[in-house]
Amino acid sequence: MRFKHLLILIITTALLSCKKEKGITGPPLPPGPTIPSVLLKEIVIPHLPSPYYHFEYDAVGKPIFVSFASELTRYTILYDGDRISEMRNNILVNKDRLQYFYDNTGKVFLVTFADSTGMVYSRNFLTYNGQKLIKIERDHKSGPGFIIDRTMTMAYNADDNLLELTDHRPAMNGQNESTFVNRFEQYDNKINTDAFGLLHPDFFEHLFLLAGVQLQKNNPGKETRTGDGINYQVDYSYTYNEKNAPLTKSGEVLITNGANAGQRFQTNSIYTYY
Repeated sequence: MRFKHLLILIITTALLSCKKEKGITGPPLPPGPTIPSVLLKEIVIPHLPSPYYHFEYDAVGKPIFVSFASELTRYTILYDGDRISEMRNNILVNKDRLQYFYDNTGKVFLVTFADSTGMVYSRNFLTYNGQKLIKIERDHKSGPGFIIDRTMTMAYNADDNLLELTDHRPAMNGQNESTFVNRFEQYDNKINTDAFGLLHPDFFEHLFLLAGVQLQKNNPGKETRTGDGINYQVDYSYTYNEKNAPLTKSGEVLITNGANAGQRFQTNSIYTYY
């Protein structure tokens, strides 16, 4: 359960209780990956639109379609060789195109969001330390130019699992500046299949996938959020399939600040695979 899900569930529980150009071409990448050992089909989260995430793949295991929140958004994934070139939202009222650009080492350095007219209204700049993603800066169109409206930074453990994810939002459009940190600890030694959701923290924003970027190779047993807004601590437990991928994920949530400090409740995620 990621912090965006937890915030939605916190609010839900409280209510229930009261009641451009083509991408830059770099040098050839190494041979494409073999079929992954597990192919995630769906994540279902009770009390949220279902399925929360749904994936479809080609014959070699590359994702070619993904939907979010009972098809609130639906993306066809296009490739240039083994590289994602675009994700196209194809719901009736939104035909946005997410376009990928690569550096000369073959890593994504920019993902732009363009509307049906081709106007780019958001840009996501990615920074790496070696192979590890350490920063995403999101710029939003404002007048003739762009302004930064979110920065996400990542710090990792020695085992390459994410330790901290920091989300900073500057003051703009009547909203106060905010910063919060999610810290992940007590990892298991099993396969992680949901870390892509960490880069999709807001319900009504676009999901974009980053092939080859691994934030969490294993599953955290503890998550702690500190900073502005609601703070909480979650202790996770899992069940697994025969391939060591999660089948269920249960969280015991403790609110640690505000009027609801000390309140506890349960969260659950259910995973299915092809």
